[in-house]
Parts: sequence; C-alpha cells; structure tokens
Amino acid sequence: MGRSQKIEQNLPCREACPAGIDVPRYIRHIRDGNFDKALATVREKIPFPSVCGHACVAYCEHKCARIQYDEGVSIRLLKRAAVEHSSDYSVRNTKTPATNKKVAIVGAGPSGLTAAYYLALKGHGVTVFDSLPEPGGMLRYGIPEYRLPNTALEKEILMIKEQGVEIRTNTRIDSPAALLKEEFDAVLVASGAWVAQKMGIDGEDSTNVLDGLSFLIDVNRGKQTAIGKRVVVVGGGNTAIDAARASIRRGSDVHLLYRRTRVEMPASADEIQDAIEEGVTIEFLATPIKVAHDKIECIRMKLGELDAGGRPRPVPVEGSEYAIDCDTVIIAIGQLADVRSLGLSANQNGTARVDENSLAMLQKGIFAAGDVVMGPASIIEAIAQGRRASISIDTYLGGDGLIDTEEMLYNDEVVPDSEPRSTARLVPGKASLKERLCSFGVTEQGYDKETAMKEACRCLSCDLRCYTVEVNTLLCKDCGYCKEVCTLGVFQKSDTFNPSGYQPMMAENTDRCIGCLNCLYICPDFAIQIKENDAT
Repeated sequence: MGRSQKIEQNLPCREACPAGIDVPRYIRHIRDGNFDKALATVREKIPFPSVCGHACVAYCEHKCARIQYDEGVSIRLLKRAAVEHSSDYSVRNTKTPATNKKVAIVGAGPSGLTAAYYLALKGHGVTVFDSLPEPGGMLRYGIPEYRLPNTALEKEILMIKEQGVEIRTNTRIDSPAALLKEEFDAVLVASGAWVAQKMGIDGEDSTNVLDGLSFLIDVNRGKQTAIGKRVVVVGGGNTAIDAARASIRRGSDVHLLYRRTRVEMPASADEIQDAIEEGVTIEFLATPIKVAHDKIECIRMKLGELDAGGRPRPVPVEGSEYAIDCDTVIIAIGQLADVRSLGLSANQNGTARVDENSLAMLQKGIFAAGDVVMGPASIIEAIAQGRRASISIDTYLGGDGLIDTEEMLYNDEVVPDSEPRSTARLVPGKASLKERLCSFGVTEQGYDKETAMKEACRCLSCDLRCYTVEVNTLLCKDCGYCKEVCTLGVFQKSDTFNPSGYQPMMAENTDRCIGCLNCLYICPDFAIQIKENDAT
C-alpha cells in the first residue's frame, strides 16, 4: 500500500478522535508554520477548535504512535496553537442554497451547536433554544474559566451564528413534540445531563450540601455562593476537581474524597496535579456515610472485585469511621439525563431512547444527541454526536447528508524527519501559583509559534509511513512480547497452531506499523521481518 493510500486509513490518533480530525495533516501545517491551513484542517470536522484546544480530553494523545518512542505528541495544545496563531479566523465553507426546511434544536451546548452549524451550512433554517441566559451549555456553565475562557467560547459561538443560526436563550422547551406541530420540520433534543446524582446518605439534603454542577454554574455566573472556610468535595471526575479548584480560588481549605485510588480517578491527570499544586488535599479510598451540621462522617475503603465497568469495586473497611470538620460539602459524583421530563421515550437511566445509527427517536421527526443520549461524556464526544445528528436530520429532510467540506490533502509524499527518540514533549508554562489562587484567569499558557512548530516536529507523520510486517509462524513460539511492546495493535494471536504446537502471533494490522522496530528487537525467536514500502 502506497503512502497516498494510507492517508485514507484510520490512523491511531484519528481513529481515537470521535470526530475523526485529521491530526497528522494539521500538525504538518503547523510544522511548516502555516497556522491558517492547520486551523482550516481542524475545522473540516469540528466548529469548536479553540474549545477543544483548551479543554478536550485528547483521546488522540493516548493513542499517539509517538508513545512507541517516548511520549505522545501534544495534539490538544497544537490545536489551540492553530487557533491562536492563525491570521484568518473566518469560515470559508460553501453554504448550500436555502431548503425552506426548519429545524429546532433544544439545548445550546456543544452537541446542539455543532448540529446547528452543519445544518445551517446545508441550507436549513435553524433555531436553537436554551433555558440559560447565555449559549454554550456545559462549556460555559460547567467548566471554569481557568480551563476554558469565555472569550474563546464566544468567538466560536459567534462564528456559528454567522452561518445563520438563531439562538434563543432564556427559553425553556417542555415539549419538543409541540415544536413539530408549530413551524419546524425536525427537532433535535440536545439538552444535556443536568440532574445531579445523589449518594443516598443521611444529611445529603442539608442546607450546607451543594451539588457540584450547581456550584460550578453559580461560579461561572459570578454568583458569590457562601461556602465558608472548610470545604469537602466528594467525587473523582473533572466536575469534582473543578469544584475543588474553584473553592480554593474562593479562599477555602479544600478536602476532596474519592473512594478509589488515584489510578482509577476519572479526572484528567493534569487537572489532578494542578489541584494538588493549588492546595487541594485529596484523600483516596474514603467515602462519606453521613453529613452533619459542621462535619462529614466518612469511612475508609479498600478495593475488591472488579465491577461491571472493569474497575475494582470499593468495599468499606469495618470499624474505620472518622469525621472531617467542614462548613460546606460539595457532592460531585455525576449527572443524569432526564428526557422523560420532555415527554419523550427514555431508557431506564433517563437517557433518550434512540436508533443507534440515526439517533432518531420513536416519535417521527425528533432526534437526540449528546449527553442526553450518552450520559455525561466528553466535549469531543458531544461534538461527534452533533455531527451524526446533523447528517441524519439533513437526510430526513431530503438532503444528501454530506456535511464535510472537501479535504485539502497534503501533497508531500516524502516523510518529513521527526525529532529523534527520547525527545520529550514540550510542556507549556502556567500562571504562577499566586495568580492561580486569587483569580479565574487561564492557568495553562499556550505555545508560541516557535514552540508549536518544534512540538509539531515530534509528529511521526504515520499517515505517510508504510511498512509490511511479517511473522514467520513456523519460528514463533507465542511469547507475546511483540504484542506487549506494540501500542498500535499490529499483532494478534492466531487461532491455529504451528507444527511445534504453538499459537503464533500474526501481523493483522500491518498498515499501522510506523517502523519503530521495537517488536523486531524484542523477539527472541527472530520470527519478525519489517520492510519499508516505496512511496508509490
């Protein structure tokens, strides 16, 4: 397979991105110093490059092929650099002539606004309704500005409005079905997951107990909620970490309780480290059992058998009860969707019941996307669902469902030199601890142009690398070392046995190989051969 063909393959980074952003291509543009083309490439798949550049969970980085050498490329920050160093932020997408079809979208979060953007480009009239004073949903009200500044969000919402999308805030929709009976031809429900999950412990409904999301909404709206000097936050996700870091900025001493260990903590590792640096005390293997007026009673935990999600189940340690003095308890253990309140069919957990492929609901003309379908998820997953919904709705309204602009292929067939092995990723600066503790200014500094270009040189351009990997099945003794050292999924065990009685390894996904040779070096049986293909 030639390199010109491999660019169409699902590379590890591109495959890991729910929206399918062509990561190597925009990084090569940054490498060349062409930030305008880099931004245009990102925009082929998402209307929120700045939002994702600041606050994406970056699944792509965890699958980056560079991990075979040292550390993954800093893909998220390079996306942010594409925005911050582009000289032209305008959109040049070709808009389809008006179809005279109207779509209502309930919810102005990342999923709803993404769908609105693409449906408007397809010529449909789009009106977005949201009950909150400003659009953005969780982007605006669930993420503090030290992680995602409103200026970045507002710039991208304005771009969406410029495509003809109307956004009506302070407008609550109680019946999406009623919108179909009015002026709309289709409705998308993208109302998110805003219901706080309860722990079911004594004292949880006390006046000194807040739920994490409501607290963050107040913070992001500038409301000075009285939380006192001593705050205990319960939970291990990003909402819990954000609530803890926001409380620190309000001058409180903060204890965070998590019932498992740091290894199982779902919050971003960088966010956890930042919280610790800022003074949050994290107590692992502990959970509350009762809330009193001025304290919270807890119990120690130990890890037991794996639960249905594959994580070790926390088990209480008998006789290990203890108390922590506090003024306020913030419980942030998750949120739930509540689509039943809109009069729509729901699953047992409150999420919308949709067709898995089209995201269509049972009621004809109504679709759902984002957290209201998935439960609380990541920004990029919500964006990807908005894309899927826009395709389905456009098709439902008689369109072709083609929402992507034509890709600007990178014509260079020569693999550019990348930084040698053991070249660590470039770490951006941070605001000083003093600045962080007294304001909600952005903590993480972005890359300047030169640093972004240098980090981009760490990308291996694996879309242009083509290798053939072969395993001599007669020699292979099934030690599995090759599969162990390869993070790219090249090797799988055969279903058959060789004459020596071993189940040999097979190179099932040879197109993923980047030529690191780790498997060849570690094979004790000298059973692996790797050949670089020509560029034709």
